[in-house]
Amino acid sequence: MVIEFIGAPGAGKTTLIPTVANICRTRGICARTVVDAARPSAQRTWAGQAVARLAPQTWRRPLLWQVFYHLSAWSRFAFCARHPRLIGSVLTTQLRRPVPAETRRHAWHWFIHLTGYYQFLLAHARDDEALILDEGFIHRVVQMYASHQETPDIDRVAAYVDLIPRPDLVIAVHAPWEECLDRIYQRGLWERFQRYSPDEVAAFVRNAHSVVNLTIDYIRGAGWTLLEVDNGSDDPVLAQQRLRAGLEALLPALTPHPIGAGVYRNLAV
Repeated sequence: MVIEFIGAPGAGKTTLIPTVANICRTRGICARTVVDAARPSAQRTWAGQAVARLAPQTWRRPLLWQVFYHLSAWSRFAFCARHPRLIGSVLTTQLRRPVPAETRRHAWHWFIHLTGYYQFLLAHARDDEALILDEGFIHRVVQMYASHQETPDIDRVAAYVDLIPRPDLVIAVHAPWEECLDRIYQRGLWERFQRYSPDEVAAFVRNAHSVVNLTIDYIRGAGWTLLEVDNGSDDPVLAQQRLRAGLEALLPALTPHPIGAGVYRNLAV
């Protein structure tokens, strides 16, 4: 099972991941993020098995991470071979963006890394496991189609979404953009944004919020399995309770399906 998050920066995606993992475990599903799944998946390869048998205990974790890192790099080629239109579309779109080259490189760099992680982890996943992506394909719309210089464009978003692998479940985390902006400054502005003015940072967050909402509206209309969670409150427990209620309603329908199958329901909490 693949579970992806989407939300504007500062909406609170990362803080809700433990709740998802815990609820999945109560259903007998081993739910992991990329970092958590990397070493167990690597250990299922011939190289990982050799590390587990031969390496001293203190070396196993770093060596298994290297196995994951290098084999996932090779997995990018398999993903590109399976999704040539997606790769071509992303590359073309990024080259045409009216943003600094550094911004385009940043978006492309993390997108292409994601393809390898995704391909490798799914290739070595078991039926009772779930992969949780807080920065998955659907959330890449923020990096690739939002900036303080660009007007959100539903046509560009839709063209991208139509080509990406569809997850079994998308969890959309909502919060007002002003609240998101406050949270970003409270936790610390990203290093690459340090040179931007407060007005430019605010414009980015507004546009990211718009791109996320356009994407959510589009996948809702396309029948994707979607769970929407309001995280606009100062009390994170409320969002966790809403998420728990929604997941407990959806998981029985999702768990019998193999990775990538998808079930078409929508729930807002």
